[in-house]
Amino acid sequence: MSTVRYLGVSGLAERLGVTRHAVDKWLKRYPADSAHPFPAPDVEIDGGTPGWLPARVPEIEQWRAGMPGRGAGGGRPPASKVDPEMKDWERELLDGGPSEPA
Repeated sequence: MSTVRYLGVSGLAERLGVTRHAVDKWLKRYPADSAHPFPAPDVEIDGGTPGWLPARVPEIEQWRAGMPGRGAGGGRPPASKVDPEMKDWERELLDGGPSEPA
């Protein structure tokens, strides 16, 4: 009988090139009942330590590629887009200071 080897959170993180913290965060933020659930583990050891078969790494990479990117939604528009008629000093206040050194 051969031993089946699984990737734990640390091993999965290493394969994906992220930190263990990132995988832990994904498990908490994307549970099975969420709109973008993290792929369920193949095994749980001692009541909660998850493990995935190494062959599932491409599936998890595909899941990760489907996540919204950093800053999804575009964030706050620059002051020049909010009101093109805005005075320079008002624009500087919204943008955090003068754009050119005085």
